[in-house]
Amino acid sequence: MENKNKKMKQQDNSFTNLEDLMKSNLKALTHIDLQLKNCNLSNEQIAQLNTSLGQCEKLESLILNLNKETISDDKIKQQYAEFFNQRQIKNLVDANNKSNDQIFAQILFFKHIFNKSTVKKLRLQQIQAQGNILLEETMRNLINLNSLQLNLDGNQIGDQGAIWIYTALCRCKTLTNLNLQLWDNKLGDRGISSIAEGISSCDKLTALTLNTAANLFGKEGAFSISKTLYSCKMLTDLDINFSNNQIGEEGASAIFAALGSCKLLINSKLVLCNNEIGEEGAYSFGTALSNLQLLINLKFCLRQNKIGDKGALSIGQGLSKCNQLKNLDIGMDLFYMKSGNKIGDQGAQDIGLGLSNCIQLTNLKIWICQNQIGDNGASAISTALANCKFLTNLDLNFSENEIGDKGAQNIGLGLSNCTQLTNLEFQIDSNQIEDDGASAIGAAFSNYKLLTSLSFSIMENNIGDIGAQNIGLGLSNCTQLTNLEFWINSNQFGDDGASTIGTALGNFKFLTDLVFSIGENDIGDKGAQNIGLGLSNCTQLTNLKFWIEGNKIGDKGAQSIGLGLSNCTQLTNLEFWIDSNQIGDDGASTIGTSLANFKFLTDLTFSFEENKIGDKGAQNIGLGLSNCTQLTNLQLLINSNQIGDNGASAISNALSKCKFLTSLTLYIHYNKIGDKGAQNIGLGLSKCSQLSHLVFGSDINEKFLKSCDIINCKNIKLLTLYTTFKQKKTKSDIYRLAQKIKRLVTLKCSLNLQK
Repeated sequence: MENKNKKMKQQDNSFTNLEDLMKSNLKALTHIDLQLKNCNLSNEQIAQLNTSLGQCEKLESLILNLNKETISDDKIKQQYAEFFNQRQIKNLVDANNKSNDQIFAQILFFKHIFNKSTVKKLRLQQIQAQGNILLEETMRNLINLNSLQLNLDGNQIGDQGAIWIYTALCRCKTLTNLNLQLWDNKLGDRGISSIAEGISSCDKLTALTLNTAANLFGKEGAFSISKTLYSCKMLTDLDINFSNNQIGEEGASAIFAALGSCKLLINSKLVLCNNEIGEEGAYSFGTALSNLQLLINLKFCLRQNKIGDKGALSIGQGLSKCNQLKNLDIGMDLFYMKSGNKIGDQGAQDIGLGLSNCIQLTNLKIWICQNQIGDNGASAISTALANCKFLTNLDLNFSENEIGDKGAQNIGLGLSNCTQLTNLEFQIDSNQIEDDGASAIGAAFSNYKLLTSLSFSIMENNIGDIGAQNIGLGLSNCTQLTNLEFWINSNQFGDDGASTIGTALGNFKFLTDLVFSIGENDIGDKGAQNIGLGLSNCTQLTNLKFWIEGNKIGDKGAQSIGLGLSNCTQLTNLEFWIDSNQIGDDGASTIGTSLANFKFLTDLTFSFEENKIGDKGAQNIGLGLSNCTQLTNLQLLINSNQIGDNGASAISNALSKCKFLTSLTLYIHYNKIGDKGAQNIGLGLSKCSQLSHLVFGSDINEKFLKSCDIINCKNIKLLTLYTTFKQKKTKSDIYRLAQKIKRLVTLKCSLNLQK
């Protein structure tokens, strides 16, 4: 209780401007959290800051946040939303105590990885370097200061600006906890050396966080950091991020040699991505680990460093000495890109041998995806898992390797011993797994009686009905699940496998969040009917993402899914994809009618692309949709069907009742919609008084844009048009029509010529 009251008291000493700090009882303050993001302090303000701090005789803890940010919180949310699997990307991005610009830069990198696109460098605004912030005489007066955090991300202080940090640190003789956030500051070897020398003077440090990622220093700066680490004999907590610099093998080896001398470390996080540390650097890291035998919590990330099997061998040997570890995060960052690290069977085996000694682990994350690991490497790591009897949280990723049934069977055997798991994330996509391997993994699931959260992905393998059935049978025992992500799309099973999986789904009565992806298999009506029955028992769902596209489902299967869906009355967010099947009016009508039960729905994505839906089906979709009156975001994709004017009119009538809608994506091209349908769609949209952002895909854009309701629309400010013409049109024709919309601010237009 005493600690809680102290924390609450500290929280009361948070300030967002200098004026409030100056008005406070400075002599009584023991903790200051001063948030001045995006502030360029004038000389007068710097003087006021130092004068105020100089009066804080009892100050023990100071946080000064002067991060420069050009990216808004909304922009970050928008970037996350563009990912197919948002949970996965949020797990990968390190957002803890990071500026929005730094988070955004990470997101851009992962977008490059997942989309295999060219990575775009984040363009930051030019920021004038800030002068001296904390003066030497100020820091000399803070004789009780034991904790200091300086957030200076994006300030571009350069080598000259590093000098004031050095000067300030030299006066902090009582510091035990130091946190320096210096991402993207144009620091070269000289600047890093100054900061390192300043840290060396803080000889009482037990906790050090140093983030100098995305700067300009190389091996000379790394040598200075190594000298500092040698002097920090009392460190128990170390968090360093030197990614995206030019450290090289020599620099990394020096840092890791010094790291090995910090033998009191209990908690350590080490991030040195994209520094070309090579196998010699990895060897030095492994040697350092072998000396850190008191470690309980360890995370290390060495992405894009040309580490091969030799480097993995040393890391494995080092891990074998860390037998007190309870939390280990090797993460995707060690071995993610084929161009960055090429770990084969031998390297994976050595990692596995090292892990087998870490028998105290309760939390483990290890990503070894996109490498050259086969059955032997996977089996060795799985053998290590069998020794981890106390694991409660496991995140394991073997995707995009060369693992077949033998490796998958051994993975299943290893996992079957982890009976205390409450949270499991397991990905083994894009390998060579068939029924035997899938069955062994399914058998492991039957032991997870305590599991409440599961993310399981086995996409793009060669799993048939037997494998899918055994996965379903195993999952049916996980009856305590509240969160489930299940990805088994792009395999080779049909109705029998889908039916067993559907039955398992019916056992998850406590689910509130479900991602269910079973598309691109060979599922017909029978399998879909059993999935619908299972879904009908998931009555507590609030968030559902459901993909069953690219199968052979007709009206009967779709009707069962619709009936099951209608029981999920608590939904607030729904994504439903049943594209590229064989669904006609009856199936679409039942699914559409189910929408009427979703009174709390605010976000809906509803996709029926490439089916056989006519006016009757579209009318019932419209009737159901008209009851979703709380919607703020809607994506309705019904292109490539047989919908005419009556169906389009029913949908437009439904849209007119969505009074809170702010964002709409509507794809209706490749149907049979004429002038009347186009006019009614315009009329419906004009009644969505809150709608500001419209993405509209159709082949009736001229009719739509000529609608007087659209021309006089007072709400649409951002319009994106996707259109296909049967004869050549120019973009200027569309722009000319669209610019008549009275409140339109931004227009984007993509034109494709139909052959």
